[in-house]
Amino acid sequence: MSLALGHLTLSLSDAAATRALGARLAASSTPGTLVLLRGPLGAGKTTLVEGVVEALGAGRAASPTFVIAHYYAGGTMPVSHLDLYRLEDPRDVEDLELSQYVPADGITLVEWPERAPAAWPADRIEVELQIDGEARVAHIEGFGVHADAVSV
Repeated sequence: MSLALGHLTLSLSDAAATRALGARLAASSTPGTLVLLRGPLGAGKTTLVEGVVEALGAGRAASPTFVIAHYYAGGTMPVSHLDLYRLEDPRDVEDLELSQYVPADGITLVEWPERAPAAWPADRIEVELQIDGEARVAHIEGFGVHADAVSV
């Protein structure tokens, strides 16, 4: 289903619904897609990544919190999953050379992108997950080439 976006808000009743949203994002992504994932600890960012990775047939996702990045080469498209939670200073981002983790032929998912505010291109999708009791709420917005329409 293709939905025109200014801004889209979805209610996610449980982890399965969050993974399903990830699968829908995977189905609508083209090579070079960048998805920035925002939200507090426990909001479901890694769960959404699990849905993307599994839908692309790239295996099982794991939180890269301690290693900054995981790369999943198997499947229909490579997936790069970054977690910037442990970065305390935006200058640390410069040392990482984030562009090396953004495959032109795959999809990149970034948790805690606010740790590198100047690192992201205009063409991106942002997903903000909020905790709503046992459920989650996802706010999705496209920018640049994704500004007018995002298929989810």
